[in-house]
Amino acid sequence: MSVLVLRLAGPLQSWGASSRFTRRTTESAPTKSGVVGLLAAAAGIERGDDERLAPLAALRFGVRIDQPGTRIRDFHTAHHGVTDTSMPLSERFYLADAVFVAAVEGDHVLLSDLRAALHAPVYPPYLGRRSCPPAEPLVLQLHEHAHGIEDVLRTTPWQAADWYRRRHRPRTT
Repeated sequence: MSVLVLRLAGPLQSWGASSRFTRRTTESAPTKSGVVGLLAAAAGIERGDDERLAPLAALRFGVRIDQPGTRIRDFHTAHHGVTDTSMPLSERFYLADAVFVAAVEGDHVLLSDLRAALHAPVYPPYLGRRSCPPAEPLVLQLHEHAHGIEDVLRTTPWQAADWYRRRHRPRTT
């Protein structure tokens, strides 16, 4: 098996496991569905294309928190453009200045294709929501003959920002 390693870093991220009505929360780390969505968008796979999404959903997924970021809340107000009526006030939660190392494990050909798609995406990648673009290239490395996703996550260098590294020491396991 192969492992594709991604660096998920940007000013804002939002990895929602559930969104109800006007409250859109975020998890403290990327979700598998969010990362699969990012990969699918880069590859040009439409949301309803279950046949093409199935191999991505079957990938093993792991994530490491290198810089947890700060949870922030944003209030949104909007007006309907045609009728100029007020829309409901909504709350959206984000992670500011977070850095994660995410990895997917699976077939080497599929992961090679996904790596290529991330370098030339059909649809722009984003970190959970369209308003959250990545700050840097996403692909760290593709390990062709990896000894498992856990080993790759354990041996990938710490990806935290320089300012964060100066304030915190890396955790040892």
